[in-house]
Amino acid sequence: MHIMTDSTQRRLLSDRLVSSKPHRPDRSAVWVGLVAAVLILPLALFSATLVFFQTQALILPNVVLYDRDLGLLSREDAVTLIDEIWNQQPRILLTAQGHPGVRDELTPGELGLWVDPQATANAAFAVGRSAGPLEDLTFAFGEGSRIIMPVLYYDESQARKTLTHIAKDLAVQPVEAELTLEDGAWTALPGQTGSAVSIDTTLAHLVENAFSVLITGSLNLAIEEVQPDVTDLSPLLDQIQSLIAQEFHLSAYDPITDQSFQWAVPVEQKTAWVTVDQSAQQVQFSFSPSEVARLLADWEADLGDDRSFDPFFEVSELIEGWQAGDDPAVAILHNPITYHVGQGESLWAVSLNVGIPMWYIMEVNPGLTMNNLTAGTELTIPSKNILLPLPAVPDKRIIIDISDQRMTVYEQGNVRNSYIVSTGVSDSPTMAGVFQIQTHELNAYASNWDLYMPHFMGIYEAWPGFMNGIHGLPLLSSGNRLWASNLGSPASYGCIILDLAAAEDLYYWADPGVVVEIRK
Repeated sequence: MHIMTDSTQRRLLSDRLVSSKPHRPDRSAVWVGLVAAVLILPLALFSATLVFFQTQALILPNVVLYDRDLGLLSREDAVTLIDEIWNQQPRILLTAQGHPGVRDELTPGELGLWVDPQATANAAFAVGRSAGPLEDLTFAFGEGSRIIMPVLYYDESQARKTLTHIAKDLAVQPVEAELTLEDGAWTALPGQTGSAVSIDTTLAHLVENAFSVLITGSLNLAIEEVQPDVTDLSPLLDQIQSLIAQEFHLSAYDPITDQSFQWAVPVEQKTAWVTVDQSAQQVQFSFSPSEVARLLADWEADLGDDRSFDPFFEVSELIEGWQAGDDPAVAILHNPITYHVGQGESLWAVSLNVGIPMWYIMEVNPGLTMNNLTAGTELTIPSKNILLPLPAVPDKRIIIDISDQRMTVYEQGNVRNSYIVSTGVSDSPTMAGVFQIQTHELNAYASNWDLYMPHFMGIYEAWPGFMNGIHGLPLLSSGNRLWASNLGSPASYGCIILDLAAAEDLYYWADPGVVVEIRK
């Protein structure tokens, strides 16, 4: 077939449509009479018939357009008939193998197929018309038929436009493989193949079989599979399990009660924090700040109403610690309390009762003095942590029992040493409470009493600038050593006294921050 392009960009397909199909049209009574007349009056009828066909411009008998007899039709009537039976009436059913739901009906024109009625009628009219009239009539009254094919054009741009529109509705998008979290467990869902109309393949088939498509009224769409980019993510499940197996903790130490805590992120929470990058096929944790804050609140609630976490501890610190592979730690603080003053109770008595020097209580209760306290007054008692200004050393602790006049030194939870001590006399008692080693002074001087205190370790300020502490047997400036014979009984002005060897040993062992718990 020679494909030609006309002004409408249609390609002529007619020269593919060659056929020698025999055709035996029915002879009407008119033709029987005409034949008889010709036999009877050959010369007159020959002359009249010749004049008739030439003057009336009719298509000669026995001219068949594929399977439709056009004989004795004028060109105008043939044009109307051809347009009706080849362009207007036909419908082409679109189908797709393996896709029974695809059944669209289109006109030939929607698929770019168009039979040119005028050109086809002209071709039919030209059949049998040669230079010799005798030959024309011989053809007209001869045996058999002359079959012609329609002048068929193909407009690929129209066909592509129609198929592109239809393909959008028929496209089945592939489903990418994915990991989903269902009922607290990660599951790998495989990818699913999609499908799409192959427009180029379908168009190639259409142009190659245009007449057959037109005659059969059927065009099979070429469907191709469309593979997902990601077909299987199941290998990532092992990575997810490895992530979830990681432990994320928060540690806390209460130096007042000597309690250690550790909380772990629940498995279900870690599972929910797993995020999957489907395209990169990577998994990682994505810590939710709001959910971490909720965990912190839950863990803090475990401490009870009288304790809380350090308010300056940020959620971001916890997340950054976990991301770095650490187990962050938070300080536990004891909350301030309200104290109801009893009948006849002095500020000094309140101070000894709560284990906090008077001046700390006065600081948080504006206007309070040692002389204006009355029964029923509600005092704010500051947090016990106010007496522990340094980071606590969690693996060392000193416990002093006033009633037994004994000091027990602990390291890693085990008793390191036990010493006999002397605490303050009743007029200047040693305060019970929880304090810590704050200062070290090799040989401190107390000007109030004109004495030296070897291996002095300050533990709390009884008054601003006046530090009570732990030290060895004091030495007067006169050279007399005090209280050597009094060890084991109250003797000091509030400090805790050790013999010289014990004081020296403790001095170098007790780091700044070691907690000193003094019990009544």
